[in-house]
Amino acid sequence: MKLKIFTDLELLKFGEPVELLIPFIGKFNEEDKPGKIMSTRFDKLISSGREFIEFTSAEDAEAALLPLFYNSAHDIKVLEKAIQPFVDIVSKLNKKLLIFTGHDAPGCPTTIKNSIIFNSAVTKSAQGKNVFSYPHFFEDFLEEYLGTPLQVRQKGPKAVVGFCGYAPPLALNLSKEKVISIAKLGANYLGWMKKFPSRASHSYRARAIIGLLRSKRIERNFIIKSRFAFGPTGQLNSGNTEESDTFFRRNFVNNIYGSDYVLCVRGIGNNSIRFFEALCCGRIPIFVNTNCVLPFDHIIDWKSLCIWIEEKDIDRIDQIVFNFHQNISNEEFIALQLRLRAIWEEYLSPLGFLKNIKLFI
Repeated sequence: MKLKIFTDLELLKFGEPVELLIPFIGKFNEEDKPGKIMSTRFDKLISSGREFIEFTSAEDAEAALLPLFYNSAHDIKVLEKAIQPFVDIVSKLNKKLLIFTGHDAPGCPTTIKNSIIFNSAVTKSAQGKNVFSYPHFFEDFLEEYLGTPLQVRQKGPKAVVGFCGYAPPLALNLSKEKVISIAKLGANYLGWMKKFPSRASHSYRARAIIGLLRSKRIERNFIIKSRFAFGPTGQLNSGNTEESDTFFRRNFVNNIYGSDYVLCVRGIGNNSIRFFEALCCGRIPIFVNTNCVLPFDHIIDWKSLCIWIEEKDIDRIDQIVFNFHQNISNEEFIALQLRLRAIWEEYLSPLGFLKNIKLFI
């Protein structure tokens, strides 16, 4: 049964459209253009999305949708004034209003009546009752790069832990960036980042990797990059060797797929894209919880589906991974891989999220 949604597309002139509109207005992001590495990520959403959502009048709708990312407006005050008539209509009819903020967005408009707010970088201790996490969207790694259904791994004598990415100060040459990263890492060890989490950057990631590098009880599958891959200053390369986007992405996927477990720790934002990428590949996340919120945590028991590391236990990460691997049977190990891939397809892929957004209303 289709979810009936009320929206006002005229408001799109004030900001960037939300992804739920893609089945109706098409793709609009630069990274979704032909030839880009993520150009196929919304293909299934485009072909099947209208089977699960339809736009209706405000009176007939089950919920309303703000059609743009709240924080994408150039001037929030102008946006708030512009959307007020729309908000008033929704409020008068006592309908729920779905509002999305962009990834890593710092704030949420929690004062809007009957709002359901989606933010990918929610802080658990400050989470409002109407605030939920939502996943990062990317191409299906198995279809795009491996061309095969999920191939499960058999349990080996040692846990194979994968990581491919940026973890300063590790792998950096002496530079201002390295010095700053060392200072942040030191502050992390002293516990200061608990008080100033917005300044943590990649220090939790580096700390977890250091703990695993010291261990003789696990097998490491690490590719530590010297450059950040994303953002305005990101470059998809390692050391002095330039990589094409496709080559970089394929190596990244192969690192995940060639591992039993994948280290998933926050970066600049309080979330981990790698967590969802590991699930896409049917691999078990080692998730370091830095006061995070994961999508659908009201119906999915995430702690039972990954190696869950609380922030206070980060220096014991190798022991926790070792114990988990020792205690899981091969049958359970295989079943968990299949379950994780199924969860990504059903709930966390672009189409899966759209199909299940009704669970928040």
